Amino acid sequence: MIPLRFPWIWWAFGWILVAVVSVGSLIPGKYVPDFNITDKAMHASAYFLLMIWFAGLYRRERHWQIALLIFGLGLALDIAQAGTATRHYDLFDVAANSGGILAGFILARYVLAGWCQRIEQLVFS
Repeated sequence: MIPLRFPWIWWAFGWILVAVVSVGSLIPGKYVPDFNITDKAMHASAYFLLMIWFAGLYRRERHWQIALLIFGLGLALDIAQAGTATRHYDLFDVAANSGGILAGFILARYVLAGWCQRIEQLVFS
């Protein structure tokens, strides 16, 4: 983890994001808010956000591990959807998740690495 002044705040918000994605993946579809975007764009956006968020907490060397863990989360949630009455496993959802993770990985690696540390420096300096 990169040195942060308030790491617990960054972690708390990150885990809230994980919880929101998890709940949104497993509740019946009729309860998922309509954001006026396609299902696949929603998947890609959610996993992009997770990748950017957690990559901001760690050095570039750890971004591969973060990407794999987030991919595992998405795959596990999609498999869990198969056990629900109103959702189903969709390989295209996994592909959309992967696309979001890849885009987030590239952006985090080359542009946004350590973004939360920079925000702390701006706010608290």
